[in-house]
Amino acid sequence: MRQMNMLVSGLVGTGDNKRICVYFSDKDKYAEGSIPDCKITKSRGFDQNEIKDIEEYLRDNRDTIIEEAKKVNPLRGFMGKK
Repeated sequence: MRQMNMLVSGLVGTGDNKRICVYFSDKDKYAEGSIPDCKITKSRGFDQNEIKDIEEYLRDNRDTIIEEAKKVNPLRGFMGKK
């Protein structure tokens, strides 16, 4: 898989509905998935093989993505701080 941008949300939801949203983009292509499902739920421009590769990436890197999501402070982003 070639290099693309990835954004990770903080933990969203409550109770058994907690998840992390993960967004992938590459020029005009876009895909949105989530952890713990490791499934792409929305996409534009990626073919089925690329979607499978992205889902495999989510499964293989799930623990790392969770650790990154724990560092996300949505209030800081909302306030325009890094």
